[in-house]
Amino acid sequence: MSADGPHIAIIGGGPAGLMAAEGLAGAGLRVTIYEHKRSVGRKFLLAGRGGLNITHGESLEDLLGRYGDRRAFLEPAVRAFSPDDLRAWCAGLGEPTFIGTSDRVFPASFRATPLLRAWLARLTDRGVKIETGHRWVGWSDTGGNRFETSDGAAIEAVADATVFALGGASWPRVGSDGGWVSPFRNAGIHVSELAAANCGIVVGWSDVLARKFAGEPIKNARFTVGDMTSRGDAMITALGLEGGPIYALGPALRSELAATGQATLLVDLHPDLDHASLVARLAKRRPKASISSWLHSA
Repeated sequence: MSADGPHIAIIGGGPAGLMAAEGLAGAGLRVTIYEHKRSVGRKFLLAGRGGLNITHGESLEDLLGRYGDRRAFLEPAVRAFSPDDLRAWCAGLGEPTFIGTSDRVFPASFRATPLLRAWLARLTDRGVKIETGHRWVGWSDTGGNRFETSDGAAIEAVADATVFALGGASWPRVGSDGGWVSPFRNAGIHVSELAAANCGIVVGWSDVLARKFAGEPIKNARFTVGDMTSRGDAMITALGLEGGPIYALGPALRSELAATGQATLLVDLHPDLDHASLVARLAKRRPKASISSWLHSA
């Protein structure tokens, strides 16, 4: 980092902000990250509780297809820093990765803490400053960034350029509260309505099903919405379904709901069986077998 080079402010201490800081500091620029929580990477650590699925092991074409109508916008960035590049980056921080049975990629430790600790050490080595407890609230009349600090002070910070890595509104307690939307709109910047993504879905279970099966997994199934398919394990909850394959289909489900007011999720409980094989298994029902036993044996 150059002591007298351009100064870049990064608003947001999540993975996007940290990655931007790493690249900019590596190019010799002075970088300061401003984060309104008491520490950075809080949602990243939260994701680590589920093993930290950092990317996918499927082909790049298949991965790009999952971005739907945003593919054209995101493809150059994904190709510039591919899943293989991301895995190499993790290995460079001392965290080798592996591809799980569902083609999802995880760190070998299944934890986010070692990766974040090594990442922050790298940023420190590159001279990146981190200012926590600084909530960005907009711009001053002179174009500086205005902040409210955790101790109630109002300050202004000037930078040669600012990178906004602000996240959405999905986890307020870890920092993603969408508080930046109003300042942007007040400045005349168009902001699309924030929408659900990477989330579970609500299903109108019967009371009996919700009471009896909430917390039960659906193992190794194929889930389909329209022409989008995802495979893996999902969890039945009292309200609906959660899990990696459900999250992957979120945009497709959201689009169907917006277009028609309803969405259809197809679940293939035996994705490795073709139709003829499944019919043959079902044909072997014993006369006294209950429906549940019959279906379970198939």
